[in-house]
Amino acid sequence: MNVRLWRPVLEEIVKYTQGLEGETIIRDEFKKRRIPHFQVDLMFELDGKYCLAEVKHQEPFLPPPFEGHGLPLWQIDARLKFSEKTGIDAWLFVVDPFHESVFYQNLKELNEGHYFDTQGDHPRRIFPLTNFKSFAKVASRV
Repeated sequence: MNVRLWRPVLEEIVKYTQGLEGETIIRDEFKKRRIPHFQVDLMFELDGKYCLAEVKHQEPFLPPPFEGHGLPLWQIDARLKFSEKTGIDAWLFVVDPFHESVFYQNLKELNEGHYFDTQGDHPRRIFPLTNFKSFAKVASRV
């Protein structure tokens, strides 16, 4: 094995790991101090306005009652509260390997429409696939 070829890769992995460790330390400190927080997946600019993106890579929820995608209820609540306080719209993007597509929609619009809440210890709100827009056909990279 040629160590010189692998060194840059290993250095990037170390930097990435250190970044994750730093984020974990800060999140743990916030939890201890009961400081409300959540991690933003992406921020993007749309029509001159910044937006928050919650990004998922998941298989679709299957009927009944309908085919769709969704989020845990606590994530929806946190993103919509953030949006209300800041005026920054929250969007849901889903990379769907089954349909080989990326589905997206404004989270407030999704939440004001039709949805289904799952039951159990970790309930999720599922939005019908027909309530999303699709902007790309993608092949899974996994």
